[in-house]
Amino acid sequence: METNIIKNIELKGLFDKYSLHWKLNEDVNILVGINGSGKTTVIRSIDALLSKNYRYFKDKSNLKTIGLSIMFQTGKVLSYDNPKKLKQNGNGKINHTLITTFDIPIKEKGKIKQSESPLDKELHDLWYSLGTEQPSFFNYRLKATNFPEEAKNINHRIRRFFSAIDKLFSETNKHITINPVNNEIIFKRDDSFISLTDLSSGEKQLLLILLNAFLMEEKPYILLMDEPEISLHITWQQQLIDIIRDLNPNCQIIISTHSPSIFGTGWGDKMFFTEDLLVEE
Repeated sequence: METNIIKNIELKGLFDKYSLHWKLNEDVNILVGINGSGKTTVIRSIDALLSKNYRYFKDKSNLKTIGLSIMFQTGKVLSYDNPKKLKQNGNGKINHTLITTFDIPIKEKGKIKQSESPLDKELHDLWYSLGTEQPSFFNYRLKATNFPEEAKNINHRIRRFFSAIDKLFSETNKHITINPVNNEIIFKRDDSFISLTDLSSGEKQLLLILLNAFLMEEKPYILLMDEPEISLHITWQQQLIDIIRDLNPNCQIIISTHSPSIFGTGWGDKMFFTEDLLVEE
């Protein structure tokens, strides 16, 4: 199986002035820098190229001359040179996910309810979508029925996933469970029940990140996150990378952040300063 782990990234024409050269780690990569240093642009540009969405580069006025090349450990290369189109050698889908706190993408904007936030919509789809190409918890859970030979492993992973969530939510005495009446995900606290929509924004954000990692099913994946620490309690920030790696040890994590708590628990050697990666053209 092709791992699709990124080895090198070269970005030209950042802010019409700089080139960026970045040799990545196989497991964790933490991009830090001051506001306006290009962290978000780098993360979103990687996502656009992996998604083969070169319209992104054309639409950005501050990326008029941008060129981006991504080399994988397999030798596969994806590149985009404005105004030319996407180029690649090698075939195969590149499994990757982008999580950003600023504007959680809404895949079906027309279906969002007035009472829902974009975060509510995205979280709801990740839990409940059925019979679609989008991974969801319920699609994964159905595999235990459709593929009985995998049921033991599937149920074991679900129990471990719920246990990890319970541990994180223990300070507020919340326990995740499935309502047997309607199969909804709820949280139990003492004798009361809390729906997903009634959780805090930080709790929803944490669930969104962890559920994405869980639904990778421990396959090789690239996980891009733009400032995931926003809305998260400091203790959750400190545990975030460890929990993601536990849910999917085959995941290559690429994060932009302002928070020292993200890399304060043993990941300091995975940190890259934006200014160290930039060269004036």
